[in-house]
Amino acid sequence: MSAPDLRPKQKRSQVTHDKFLQSLQRALKVKYFEHISIKELAEGAEVSVGTFYRRFENKEALLPLLYDDFGQELGNFITELECHDCDGLEQQVTHLCQATFHFLDERKSVFRTIHLNARLHPDTIFTNPSLDRNEAYQRLSQLLLNFMASDGKATKVQQKAADMVIFMLINSLLDKILYPSLTPAIACSMPKDEFVKALGVMLGSYLQSQLHFG
Repeated sequence: MSAPDLRPKQKRSQVTHDKFLQSLQRALKVKYFEHISIKELAEGAEVSVGTFYRRFENKEALLPLLYDDFGQELGNFITELECHDCDGLEQQVTHLCQATFHFLDERKSVFRTIHLNARLHPDTIFTNPSLDRNEAYQRLSQLLLNFMASDGKATKVQQKAADMVIFMLINSLLDKILYPSLTPAIACSMPKDEFVKALGVMLGSYLQSQLHFG
């Protein structure tokens, strides 16, 4: 099934939508979403406020576009991970931790907006995403399972272990990247690079302990 298109069908309207999305992404680099005005978004898109309101009810209506655009980047990122050759499970975990950290850290302003508004506006932000996040997590888990299943077919225990690692990886990096001065991130005072390295060792050790369970 083809991915749903959140953009309008007319070329001119597509260009305007893209301008507003790009304006929002630029504004997020210097201030939080909640502090950005529609006037700022319109000025950044080089159109009038009236043009904004002819296409969007409010600035929250831009969230599905932001979420979908982030999802497309995430999909491309996972594809790059799938094309990267690793020599074994330990190397795969290390690479996954480091690459995921850099991907999210480079997009932390957008990542923060998505994270917070997914909880505040779940009915809005999750409108017809082009990338199913469950599918994304499954693809990440499979990167680990490729080195865990000796006969090419993972056991239920191994599948659960791989899923647990992806869950812990994303959540640990989320707090360390987005809220480093808040709890629970303050419980670990390691610098980010050291934290990522230690996280890889910890998650890798856990996976190794699950290799021979069926």
